[in-house]
Amino acid sequence: MQRRDFLRTTLAGAAAIALNDTLPGMAIAGARECFSPWDSGTQTFAWKKKQGPYKIALSNSYIGNMWRTEMIQIAKAYTEEPAVKRDIKEFMVSSAGNDVSAQIAQMNQMILAGVDAIVLDAASPTGLNSVIDQAVAAGILVVSFDNVVTTKKAVWVNQNQFEMGQKWANWLVQRTGDKGNILVVRGVAGTFVDQERMKGGEAVFKKYPGIKITEVYGKWDDGTAQKVVANALASGTKFDAVWSEGGDTGVVRAFQQAGLKMPPIAGEAENGFRTLAAKDKFPMLSIGQSPALGALGIKVAVAILKGEKLPQSIATPQPTATNATLKPGVNYFPNLPDSFFTPISISDCGLNFTAEKILKIKV
Repeated sequence: MQRRDFLRTTLAGAAAIALNDTLPGMAIAGARECFSPWDSGTQTFAWKKKQGPYKIALSNSYIGNMWRTEMIQIAKAYTEEPAVKRDIKEFMVSSAGNDVSAQIAQMNQMILAGVDAIVLDAASPTGLNSVIDQAVAAGILVVSFDNVVTTKKAVWVNQNQFEMGQKWANWLVQRTGDKGNILVVRGVAGTFVDQERMKGGEAVFKKYPGIKITEVYGKWDDGTAQKVVANALASGTKFDAVWSEGGDTGVVRAFQQAGLKMPPIAGEAENGFRTLAAKDKFPMLSIGQSPALGALGIKVAVAILKGEKLPQSIATPQPTATNATLKPGVNYFPNLPDSFFTPISISDCGLNFTAEKILKIKV
């Protein structure tokens, strides 16, 4: 099933709270660039208007890499902005690890606390659907982002992960001459992002019989990725390219420590990855999942609680950099940690943050 068809199947006719019409174009004044419908088949979503200020809860699953830490930092920074703070009575954050049962328990506590909305980065596309149904039955709005869920009762806010995986793969195919060994560094097993990115990559790779792939799981973490890539290199296989979902700085370090020239690599947007590419000039395509998605989820939740009708699945841009477009202080930061994720803002949505502000927030 293609990504677009999957979305339509998942979101079509979505619950009694979704309106039975589509969005050929945005009718929401001033929100066209930010609240963009996923496609022409995306339905509108409505919720009973509620007087603010609101109690908002962020339910996070995995917390083992900088992206998740940064996402929480940006979300907290956003809720402290004066124009936003007046709409937020209370903001709470919990991280359950990559454990579906723990996240269900976490969300049950949020339901008992009587929050107005739960903004959710899920441990599983399907495992939380029943507790989301319980939340909606209790009058709690659920906005799912990053690793999204499949229940028809939640709103989606995300970048197109399937398309991202395709773009990485197409770029690599052009540089390998449609053949060769490609090392595939996956993310956290079982998550929506990992599954969708891999489906996108496979949709391209399977067209070329001369391409052979070797998969390892780097968990979107530099240290883990460096270890598993080092193990793969130790097998003696010569890799002609790397397709990587994250932990890319670790991927490059593994090649360097093995004394090998870095082949073309298509990956995420860690600061170290882009900084090394700027320094060492190896062929690189970097497409980033913005950690500001958590803040956008909060923005969407508040808008819906205020009575706005939004698309049920909202698409956000894919911040992209190549060797030719890298600019220090703009899309990479030589003086910041390697693990820092560079696409920290979503300007179309008025979500603009500085690295200095983000790093001051404690998680």
